[in-house]
Amino acid sequence: MTLTTGLPMIVFVMKLLLGLICGLIVVLMALGGLGYLLRLGASPPFDMVEVDGDRRLHCICEGPEDAPLVVYDAGAFGIYTDGWWILQELRQDHRVCLYDRAGMGWSDPVPEGVRPDPDWHVEDIRRLRTALGHHRPFVFIGHSMAGIRLHAYANAYPQELRGLVFVDAARPQSLDIERVEAFVPLLSGGLSISAVLARIGLAGGAAFLLPDELKLSKALAKDKRRSIAAVRHHKATKREMLAALEAWPNASWHSETRATDLPVFVFSNSVGGGANATVAQSALETTGLGGVTALPDETHVSLLNQKNAKLIARDVRKLTQPGSND
Repeated sequence: MTLTTGLPMIVFVMKLLLGLICGLIVVLMALGGLGYLLRLGASPPFDMVEVDGDRRLHCICEGPEDAPLVVYDAGAFGIYTDGWWILQELRQDHRVCLYDRAGMGWSDPVPEGVRPDPDWHVEDIRRLRTALGHHRPFVFIGHSMAGIRLHAYANAYPQELRGLVFVDAARPQSLDIERVEAFVPLLSGGLSISAVLARIGLAGGAAFLLPDELKLSKALAKDKRRSIAAVRHHKATKREMLAALEAWPNASWHSETRATDLPVFVFSNSVGGGANATVAQSALETTGLGGVTALPDETHVSLLNQKNAKLIARDVRKLTQPGSND
């Protein structure tokens, strides 16, 4: 086949690919528009708790009021729905709280002029606990980037914690600051693009096509898609992550951790237990309580599914049984 005879075929294939891409964009935008219409008039499914003047955080707490307290913190792009199965597994004998961080999900935005770095979020969790009337030490569970906030909380207020549970969570001390700084422009640009995609409906359309690894109910899956489609959610994620990177060099959690002074359990899809495995081992030697569960067949998200939530609940109960670490 000569170049002359092959050129029409190449042009045809290129036009076909272009048509398919344009068709996909149209479908995603249509789905995004449909999602927008379905969200019109929607209201927060759970309580909006005032934490700072009239600023509110979206929160659900279930379980006996006087039971051991457990707080779940979602990852960088997550919301309360990610901890749903943990709540279901523990609510019979624990008081479990899920929430959306400031600017995420249904929660009100971060105040103007505030840098929402991990230390600020730690204080916001404390404000939320005060507003809810929960003053006793609690078990803090965090997924993904929430690991940084778990370390930050342990450094600042170890006496307020009964233990930590890291679910495939970040450990700030194990990250290379030079690589992190080099990653900032890419991160900032990527999140800016995702906000634009959300504004034109593509992110919302794509949300309909994402696999539901947690097998959430229709209402919860809808709420998860709502957050992915929301421009404000993308902007809040960018602001939060850039704030963490900006605070990084001078933060206590960058170079040290007091998590090893507390009982620590780790769940990871890494055979070795991931970044916080050594923290759990040190914590076990210090406190006599802790461990690592490696689930290599799971994904970063499916670690939070109903089956694994049972395992997480098992270890939380080790932390809160009478005499464990009161």
